[in-house]
Formats: sequence, structure tokens, C-alpha cells
Amino acid sequence: MSDPLLRLVDLSKRFGQVTALDGISLDVAGGEFLTVLGASGSGKTTTLRLIAGFEPPTAGQILMDGADIARLPPYRRDVNTVFQQYALFPHLTVRENVGYGLRMRRVVRPEIEQRVTEALALVRLGDLGARRPRQLSGGQQQRVALARALVNRPRLLLLDEPLGALDLKLRRAMQLELKQLQTRVGITFVYVTHDQEEALTMSDRIALMRNGRLEQLGTPEAIYHRPRTRYVADFIGETNLLAGKVLGANGGRVTIEVGGATLRAIAGETAPSAGADIWLSVRPERLAVGPRGEVAPDRNQLDGVVTDVVFMGAGTRVFVTLADATRAVAHRPPGDAPAPGTPVAVEWPVDAGVLLRE
Repeated sequence: MSDPLLRLVDLSKRFGQVTALDGISLDVAGGEFLTVLGASGSGKTTTLRLIAGFEPPTAGQILMDGADIARLPPYRRDVNTVFQQYALFPHLTVRENVGYGLRMRRVVRPEIEQRVTEALALVRLGDLGARRPRQLSGGQQQRVALARALVNRPRLLLLDEPLGALDLKLRRAMQLELKQLQTRVGITFVYVTHDQEEALTMSDRIALMRNGRLEQLGTPEAIYHRPRTRYVADFIGETNLLAGKVLGANGGRVTIEVGGATLRAIAGETAPSAGADIWLSVRPERLAVGPRGEVAPDRNQLDGVVTDVVFMGAGTRVFVTLADATRAVAHRPPGDAPAPGTPVAVEWPVDAGVLLRE
């Protein structure tokens, strides 16, 4: 990564005795779409508010192009924010809402008209400029809020769960539109959400927060396929977590004992020592469910009984209770599922399991 546009250095925020943010350090490149993901209370919105200037940090730096902006008021930062509640002026037209900030800055009228036209074209609302917010759908109002932020041409755009008020189908459509828009305009986006699917769909990188700290930072593919902790594996998507004990390691592979069975996994960044307690994460789409048979050298297998089969439209979720009472779930194609009560084996490739620390 070249010199970052935004750099957070040991950033902390306390509210009385409560530590909302605990020493976050993070670089954001120019033109990047970074999603700050986390559960309620993880510190993600506090991070956004500190960058925007709505709250002062207790400690640390917020560097933009190398200059510390942590003590600058919001209006002196080259930053705009889009909120979940769009806060459009109901008595103003779409064009008037989008151009409001430019008018407050006393930009000349011809330039306002040109920039508003360009911003509305970017969000595909060029023919709706004369309407009032109440005449727009939720998705259209969200685009107006985006255009109002983009018209100021900020270096950095902060988005605080802007799709949260939309229904599921519209939210998914807007996820793709928003990512395409960000690619076209080239503005750096820092996007806050608690929605894992949203983060995986839209981001160049994800910063996963937990209890005011950065739990893991990486591409969506790395976060999903190579989580570093049990928390990350469990928070991002769905996974099967098997508790085990390390028996030994050899040639990049680790042998573990799970529920009385011996399994193998690929050693991660640091191979755990023999006797260590460990978690093995296996994604449901990597599990096969069927009759027990000969186990290939590059696969693992555990016995169980099918307890539930749930039809999901595009596929089926098969729930299996394993011999040690652990419940596993596999994603299978429609119609490809044994009936509840059937004794089965669940099987997966050795390289599909990820060893995790607590």
C-alpha cells in the first residue's frame, strides 16, 4: 500500500469509565472501500464519529495525508458523512437538498447548478430533481443523501449504516449500486455496518471490531476463509466449530482429537503445540453428508445422525448431531439430503478446516 489517505494511530475513546475504543491503529488507502464491521457496542460507530470530528479522541492520532486532524472541527475536515436516517429537508426539492451545503458555503449559483446536476447523474436521479423527499422511495432517498455528500467532492466519505432502513431486496440491490458508484467516483469510503453479508459483498477490506478493539483486518476472502480467532469465524457467515486437542504436528499438518476421533488440519500462521486446546472451523458448504465409507488420505470424517432438514429455496440445510453431541450443519443442493433419523457421516477436505485460537 502507498502512503495512506487516512491513518488511525493508537486511537482511543472513553466515556467516563467506559472504554468505547481501545488503541485502534488502521491505514486506509486512497480510493479504498473499507468496511468497519462489528456487533452493537464493538466501537465501529465511535470510530466513524471520531474520524468525522463529532467526538474528540481521548488519545491517539487521526492523520489525513499525514496531517493530524484529530482536533479540527468537522467543517475543516475534507470529509462528509451519510447517516442511516437521511435527514433530508422535506420542504426542499431533491435539487435543493443536494445543493444545500454548497449554498451554505456561498458557492456561486452556476457552479452549484453544474455540480448538483453531476451528482444527481451519478446516483441516477437526474430526472427527479423537482420532487420532494416524500415523493421518493426509500432507495431514492438514500441516493439523494449520497448525492448531497458527493456534491461537496470530499476526499473521504463516511457511511453509517446507510442501508439499514431499507427492506432486504432493496438493500441487496443498493449494495451493488453503492460499490459500483464508489468505483466510478474513486472517493475513499469508510462504511460502518453490523451486516456481515453487506461487508462481504461491498468491501475491498474489512476491519472487524470487538469490544473496542480491532479483531482482524483483511480482504473479504481472507476474513471468511482464513479467520484468526473463533470469534471471527463465528461472526462472519455460518461455520461449524469443533472443540479439540492437538496431538501433534508434522510437515505443515496438525493432528487433532475431536470427540474421540482423530482428524487432520493445515497448520496456520503458528502451529499449536501438542496438548493445546484448539477449535476447528469448517464452513457448511465444505461438508458432505452421506453413508460412512473409506476415508481418503486428504479428507476427514465424523459419524452422526441427521436431526433436521430445512429447505432454503436455492439449497438445503442439513443438521447432523455428531457422536459427541456437537451439532453440525451442511449446505446441500435441493433434494440432496437424507431424511431425519438417518445415520450418516459428515466429511470434508483436510484443507477446508481452519485451526483457531480462542
